[in-house]
Amino acid sequence: MVNYALYQIGWFACILGAAWGWPMAGAAAGAALIGVHLAVSGREWRGELALIGVALALGLVVEGFQVWSGTYARFTSGVVWAAMSPPWLLVMWAQFATVCRGSLKGVMLLPWRAVLFGAVGGPIAFWAGERLGAVELARPSAEVFIRLGVTWAVAMGLLSLAARALSAPAAAPPRTTTTYPPRG
Repeated sequence: MVNYALYQIGWFACILGAAWGWPMAGAAAGAALIGVHLAVSGREWRGELALIGVALALGLVVEGFQVWSGTYARFTSGVVWAAMSPPWLLVMWAQFATVCRGSLKGVMLLPWRAVLFGAVGGPIAFWAGERLGAVELARPSAEVFIRLGVTWAVAMGLLSLAARALSAPAAAPPRTTTTYPPRG
């Protein structure tokens, strides 16, 4: 539960930071919570960091596509360059990676569940972000929500595969057998 609570705190920090005109403060809070997650991950921190890297790469592609295709009418704050999503949104992608092998493990380690989760959860998260004032989605809404659902379904499926690969136990070294000369 602590894992999910930290993610939710970071999500709200990013969204409300953007909505209230403090996008970098929200992004910094989210990044700090990622640091806390890595610090308490113990020996798993390398796998967690790798998954965060995968999530950031997916976030760059997905959000770049959304900006390019006109999904967002505008971000209320934090835009560095018009052709890119704001940093606080990318921090949220990195934050999401912190729950993939933790509190959402039951969803994210099964690709079909992750795809379904992305198809439904992605549009809901952006709807909530719009209602809280961080982003204004383009109209017509149905087209936007379908685009969000499809891209998030694909992204969550890919993130699920990465989480599975990074959660797989290390292969055991091959067993060696000793052959003895025939008795004779």
